[in-house]
Amino acid sequence: MGTDQDPYLYPGTATLRNRLGLTDDGSLNQAERMLTHARGREAARMAFPLDADGYRALHKHLFQDLYDWAGEDRTVNIGKGGSLFAHAPYVANALAAVFKDLASQSHLKGLPREEFYDRLGHHLNELNAVHPFREGNGRTMRHHAAQITRDAGHSLRIASIDRQMWMDASRHGFTTGDHRPLSAILAAAAHERDEPVTPRTGPGGMAFLPPRDPPTGQRYRLSLDKARGELERYLHAARTEATDRLQKLVKDSAPASQIAAARMELAYMRHAKGPVYQSHLLIYLGQRDVDAVISDKQTPLQRVREIGAALATRINAQQPAQVQRAVRSLERPVLPPGQSPAHDRLADLFLKNAAEQNRSDPRLAGAQAIVDQVQAVSRQRGDGPRLMEGTIDAARTSIAANIRAGRPFEDGLTLPTQDRSNPPAPDKGRGR
Repeated sequence: MGTDQDPYLYPGTATLRNRLGLTDDGSLNQAERMLTHARGREAARMAFPLDADGYRALHKHLFQDLYDWAGEDRTVNIGKGGSLFAHAPYVANALAAVFKDLASQSHLKGLPREEFYDRLGHHLNELNAVHPFREGNGRTMRHHAAQITRDAGHSLRIASIDRQMWMDASRHGFTTGDHRPLSAILAAAAHERDEPVTPRTGPGGMAFLPPRDPPTGQRYRLSLDKARGELERYLHAARTEATDRLQKLVKDSAPASQIAAARMELAYMRHAKGPVYQSHLLIYLGQRDVDAVISDKQTPLQRVREIGAALATRINAQQPAQVQRAVRSLERPVLPPGQSPAHDRLADLFLKNAAEQNRSDPRLAGAQAIVDQVQAVSRQRGDGPRLMEGTIDAARTSIAANIRAGRPFEDGLTLPTQDRSNPPAPDKGRGR
């Protein structure tokens, strides 16, 4: 959508219409920071219902001084990097589904620390994919996360969240559906005090382990698929182990150099461009394997540490220009114009689900109702099993295509009608 077609903007500009009459982005951004900061301090002392309407009320409170549409679902499509968030007609149902899932988990209460932040990251990743408001989604998400955390008896310091790391993790989650980088940032913000936990960084902002002596032991050639499987299995436990190790070093008044190295290692384990990202990068670069020191006696932290070192060694062996191009490509995935990763995942879910699952999902109930209608009419016409199955499959395929494109479920779909000129055969079991 061009700026001239966006009703939220002043004509001929990229500046949002606002209650202050500001017509340049610089002044508006400055006013937004000041006003929402003040409203955010108020919001921290308030309790908003943890449902879709409560989320809208939070947005309205934060942005009431700036926008007439504060707290209202957007009516236009928006996106980033050429990819769209939830299409406007889908926003209400998508938001309802996110909060239905949250309620089904008792709003994340009663969970141990690591599981809590993991599920909170998943919840925020789904909210980010919906992006229900024309502006202010990120700030609303963070305040919403703070309330969930507070209500569940955990902690979260919004001010300690690094903006760039948050944006990187949000982008990664939006395009891939992987919420773990967001979860790691939230867990880090739970106990930050004075010193920030930051990793050692390299090309493209990738995180690397702190310097150390070369590992000793038998090296094994590990396929990148195997390395990714090991990371999937051990990374969560490795983060917990690294957190415990850092806390013990601090408690025991260990040398500052050891504490600093432990902080960098923990940050590496949590970083959006840490080991999992780097395995994707090497696959993109055409690499197939790495050489890592692996043994059955390693703890999860030691296992991830050795795989991470092997990934870094292979990355450092590549041409810097190729690495930079790969980083840019992964940050801006090649997608058809107007494609929404969230809608792709929703369409896949629709096709994968059983009918009952679709009926219970607010996002897909309307789509399943159309399929049910197609099935009912096909049955009334007396279609044979094979014809009925083909008719239903064709309808499901068309509906999935509409979901991917953000169109109404029934768009372009010719709904069958009962052929009354050829009524179904009478029930032979009945008398005249």
